[in-house]
Amino acid sequence: GAGMRARLEELMGAYGQKVTLISRKSGEEVGVMAFLQPVLKERTAPPVTATPLGAVSGRRWLYVGPAGREIRPGDRLRFDALRLVAQEAEAVYFRGEVLYRRAMLRQEKEAAE
Repeated sequence: GAGMRARLEELMGAYGQKVTLISRKSGEEVGVMAFLQPVLKERTAPPVTATPLGAVSGRRWLYVGPAGREIRPGDRLRFDALRLVAQEAEAVYFRGEVLYRRAMLRQEKEAAE
């Protein structure tokens, strides 16, 4: 368990993205190395040829992050210019301990200041 978890976190450190998690409760910001990738639309959706950044606003993102840093629905995530908010989140267990954490996120609606 612990060995596999350590190997996973090694991979995240080597190949992951440096993202900032922002706690919904405390507003605390923590930088973590995690995997973040867009979830492709269902095949029924017509293929969009040119995809300006605005066109992916409805897209969801999959987060796979370190066991030691909890992510909860409502927590926010910052990566470069991306502003995401977690919709659902879960811990993935292996032999009774948390192996990694997984979350589905959506882009934040542009805040009307």
